[in-house]
Amino acid sequence: MKPEPSNEWHVASLVVRHHPAAIPALADAVAGAAGLDLALQEDTCSVLVQESDGTRSLMASIDLLQALPGVITVNLVYHHVERQAPPGDVSASDPQESHG
Repeated sequence: MKPEPSNEWHVASLVVRHHPAAIPALADAVAGAAGLDLALQEDTCSVLVQESDGTRSLMASIDLLQALPGVITVNLVYHHVERQAPPGDVSASDPQESHG
C-alpha cells in the first residue's frame, strides 16, 4: 500500500555542538540533505534549519548529524507544524473567502 502524501509542512531549528575539525563534514552533510540549511556557524557551534513534509525527514537529519565524526550534540530547539488543506479544499480561514 502506498503512503498518503503529507499535508503538513514542518520547520525546525537544530543547534549542533561540534569540534572545529567537524566543520567540513558538517558542510557536506548539509549540502547532501534535502531541506537542511546552515543558518549560523561558529568554531564549535552551528545552527541549522530543517524544512520538510514530515517528522521522518527531521529525524533522519538529526541521525545523520549525530553520526558525524566530531559532532558532540544535536539539539532540537524549535519545531513548528503547519497543517495544509488538501488541494482544491477551501477552508473557513481562507482570507480569499467571501463572507457576504
